[in-house]
Amino acid sequence: MIRIANQPKRGHPATMPTVAVVIPSCNRCRLLLQAMESIAIQTRRPDEVVIVDDASTVDMSECRVLAGEFGFKWCSLPANQGPAAARNRGVEATTADWLCFLDSDDEWLPEKLSRQLSWHEQHPDSRISQVHESWHRKGEEVKKPSHWEQRGGDLFAASIERCSIGPSCVMLSRELWNETGGFDENFRVCEDYELWLRISSQALIGLVDSGPLVRKHAGHDDQLSAVTPAMDRFRVHALMKALAEGSYSETQMEMFAEGIRGKAVILAGGAEKRGFRERADFYRRVSEVRWEILSAGETREWFRRSARLIQE
Repeated sequence: MIRIANQPKRGHPATMPTVAVVIPSCNRCRLLLQAMESIAIQTRRPDEVVIVDDASTVDMSECRVLAGEFGFKWCSLPANQGPAAARNRGVEATTADWLCFLDSDDEWLPEKLSRQLSWHEQHPDSRISQVHESWHRKGEEVKKPSHWEQRGGDLFAASIERCSIGPSCVMLSRELWNETGGFDENFRVCEDYELWLRISSQALIGLVDSGPLVRKHAGHDDQLSAVTPAMDRFRVHALMKALAEGSYSETQMEMFAEGIRGKAVILAGGAEKRGFRERADFYRRVSEVRWEILSAGETREWFRRSARLIQE
């Protein structure tokens, strides 16, 4: 069971859409304070804010006090479960029409919510959008490679290549969230990549065409992308999962297969250089598989083998 502190209700006209924000965090009180403050100064305040403490082992009392002062909910998980589970538990504690996420090491500019909601009011058929973000390291803005710029439209191919939607940049409808099932809690990392694959396979992604409305911070020691080697292992696993499920078009399945082959070649080379011969051999064989002609059972067996490797 999670423990939820009380949250005062805020009033918006009944006809206005409601918005919930979920922030997962673990052992990041200093960064979390900054993230919460960026929500508190939004020109359009969210209707619900849930902070999910993923079983921190350091003192988080300062953050919990501030959350109470801001009227945010505080959820404490009894054991560390990872960002996917933390976000899912946060969503379960909300009822709003629209969902947003903010990583605890990022922050929003004051007009993030208002501009994104206005965009959806002007594009009522869109069920998901993202805003632009700027990148910062050790307090200084850094140049972002062009291929990491947020984009809109059909992002399915881009979502196979890389994580094409920023978790702190997204706004999606609860309807779409329920249809796609939320984050897969079997993924301790790249859980966002896996979800965006599913969503981009069926929905166009809206883009709020303005300057950056999110500041993405990097360079701290506990950043998952910095402490988890060979992240493409998890992306290959996500692509295998998609093939094993088999609920996509023939063209999409072919694109998944091509994505697996390309990433597996790189993983095999990297593992070979580092002396991980068993891993190198596995990904070399993965790169040679003709995924398009495998049976569902054969694909699931490859998926099981991959699951064992990503636990290392």
